[in-house]
Amino acid sequence: MVVKPLKEAIVGSAKCGQQMELPLVKFLSQDEFAHRLEKGTLIEMHNEMSQLKKLNDRGDIYPAWIIAPIPGCQTSFSTSWLLLAKSPSLSTNATFPTVADRFHIDIDASIVLPQGTYTLYHLPATRITNPYEDVAECEGKAIQRLAAFKVEVPRCQSTEDGEQVQLDLMTHLKVADAVGDLSGITLDGTNQKNISIRWEVFSQTFEAELEALYAFITPKRYKDQNGPSHKARLAFGMIQQFCAADLEISNLLKKYPPLANPSNPAYKISPLFLDKFAKFNQDHVAAYEGLGRIKNGIYFVNGCPGAGKTEWNMVISGLIQSHQSPARKRVRHQILFLVDINQTVSDAADRYHCLCKEAGLDVRIIRMHGWPYEMRHSERLNQTGSQGKSSKPVDDDSTTDFTKSFLTTVGLTHHAKLERDSRRAPNLDEAAWDYFEKHKNKSYPALVKFLGRIDEGDVLDSEDWRQLRGSVTKLYRDVLRAADFVATTPVAASGSFAKLFRPEIVFVDEAPHARELTTLIPLAYFNPLAWIFTGDVKQTRPFVDSSGISERKALEKGLKFNPYAEQLRLSTMARAEAASALDQKLLVNNRAYGNLHRLPSDMFYDGEMSSGHLKEKRYPPSTMHLKKHLEKLSGCRNMEENRLVVSFAASSEEIHRNSFWNPMQHAWVAEQVKCLLNDDDFQSLSGEPGTIMIQTPYSTAYRQYLGEVKQWPPEWQSRVQVLTVDKAQGNQADVVFLDMVRTSSVGFMDDAQRLNVAITRARQAEVIIMHVRMNYRQVKGCRRTQFTTQLWGDAHMHRRLLHLR
Repeated sequence: MVVKPLKEAIVGSAKCGQQMELPLVKFLSQDEFAHRLEKGTLIEMHNEMSQLKKLNDRGDIYPAWIIAPIPGCQTSFSTSWLLLAKSPSLSTNATFPTVADRFHIDIDASIVLPQGTYTLYHLPATRITNPYEDVAECEGKAIQRLAAFKVEVPRCQSTEDGEQVQLDLMTHLKVADAVGDLSGITLDGTNQKNISIRWEVFSQTFEAELEALYAFITPKRYKDQNGPSHKARLAFGMIQQFCAADLEISNLLKKYPPLANPSNPAYKISPLFLDKFAKFNQDHVAAYEGLGRIKNGIYFVNGCPGAGKTEWNMVISGLIQSHQSPARKRVRHQILFLVDINQTVSDAADRYHCLCKEAGLDVRIIRMHGWPYEMRHSERLNQTGSQGKSSKPVDDDSTTDFTKSFLTTVGLTHHAKLERDSRRAPNLDEAAWDYFEKHKNKSYPALVKFLGRIDEGDVLDSEDWRQLRGSVTKLYRDVLRAADFVATTPVAASGSFAKLFRPEIVFVDEAPHARELTTLIPLAYFNPLAWIFTGDVKQTRPFVDSSGISERKALEKGLKFNPYAEQLRLSTMARAEAASALDQKLLVNNRAYGNLHRLPSDMFYDGEMSSGHLKEKRYPPSTMHLKKHLEKLSGCRNMEENRLVVSFAASSEEIHRNSFWNPMQHAWVAEQVKCLLNDDDFQSLSGEPGTIMIQTPYSTAYRQYLGEVKQWPPEWQSRVQVLTVDKAQGNQADVVFLDMVRTSSVGFMDDAQRLNVAITRARQAEVIIMHVRMNYRQVKGCRRTQFTTQLWGDAHMHRRLLHLR
């Protein structure tokens, strides 16, 4: 992130009028911190709710298929149905429901029955995990790529006389007789129905952020409770100015003996963890040793691309959770792993799950997607007063209802017998089912009886449902208390979840992606020994919808202008970096071969990012083959770096659907990719067939490439990834083609974080296609760009610039 120097940022305080405020790196008072972040967040929340209203008015249509009823999910009033729908392309940045969102679904169908004509509007719905995702019989089929929903359809309707009439609204719309009837599921235009999403107009994310802030700045709200812990308040004070009048030092190495001396045979640490620990480089070791002197519970570890940040988190977690008592019983230490990006959370949970299985470490790992809607809704209804400031925190979690999600999981995994991928960490509902299966006869006899009655088709009355909810709630409490490692998002971890899971360590990975108040959530609700923040401020920053929007443009869009948007874009960790308050830096890049680390190191890391490979080992046979390939392609001899910039004099950008693509550059990239895929000597470092990533900044170009790749043989498709630049972080490939598309100006690619991510995804070779005009931007005349100029100039200087007509 390009941040104002510390001195300039602090003196650059508020201006009058609707001007964008300079972001502050240090806050001289808590009031200034609270004022900027509260006001900025309230404006973002207002704008988001306005956008949701517009989205509802627009009524976007999505093709969908009604599969079958979900077994075991029928009540006296409704039946739960499985619905699959096509989601919009990732490149469009369209708003589409996640598992945490609240919405209803309208199905475009009229049902004619003897009782009358009925419509399927305003049906309560929940996004769920696609139950066919891990089914081997569905491998490679479109059904695995569809979004799955549980939709509640009424079973009865009141007549004018007040009589309840039972209805069958869905039978003739269903695709299959049962969810598990894979042979009967055919998805095509003949059984397709169109749906639209009706969003509930509130913002769970911004409400959770503000609740965390108010926990610190309005202590009277917690007069009957403890509120944030003493350590959390020390941490809150420290992150405002990155210094502390009161300083407490935590020593994790002293707290966890296996962490302090993992090689001691008495601790019987898995050889897998010992091997990974032994491979720590000097930066990893320094970060590890720093765990012995954590100030006020806050520990910042910044890491460059390929530095092994998440791996470091996993190894530290594994060593802590390998603790055994003298009687050889494992001593449980609960860990909470938070990431502000859903897919990254899932990847991390799966990774730790597989790592512990391979190491023989028996820990209970849960990927928690969200917290029950009933609790969220009750918390919101209990709020009163202006902006929620005077609301009372909920101290009774009796309204938390896990029943619907549990019965859905029972229906899809038990009755439909759809298998689960053993490499995937179970979600909370799956973990609850596993725990129930193991302990049902001894601990949950009442729940066994209720599930038996549901299987037999009994209709439960309201008292039955009350008792069932109590049984399921007890199960989930037990599951969370028995869990060792929970991976989720900060918002999902807010509120009453903290009463059921009390971690000793909280990791916040990809911390620079989280907004400042998102970072406050784990501080407000948990009291661990340490909050460990990892990520790279040079690669990512928070998303703020109002960023870069002037007052005039905001008014044109019907939005409020947000003068604090740039403050919201500055994460806690980015402020720490600007204030020289990072605890450790991981600056060894283990991903890149072929000297690919050098240029981003010079451009973004002051030349401090080094290769994790000795000079003589930076060109293994597979990388040397790609070096020769690039030399042949470019006509250059003795290339010292496997990075080539290609420029087409005659290429031209084209606009389609408010975005760009470049037909000439597209055709050339497609041919080059096919050439490599046809080359048997193009291999990964492990000797497997090599992989390719096609990156582009624009959604139209992304769709064109995706359409091209889908026409290729399946074995080729499995080796090629097509991504927009903004979705590329966390991904890598042996060879990366970066098509910059534009020929009239640089567009939005002269951005430090975006360009850094784009040119650090390749393991062995990189080809960048950019026009000479991408070295300029039209701002008060024609000016040289800051970063793309360096990219071009470096290629020109080292004879790695290929000009094509």
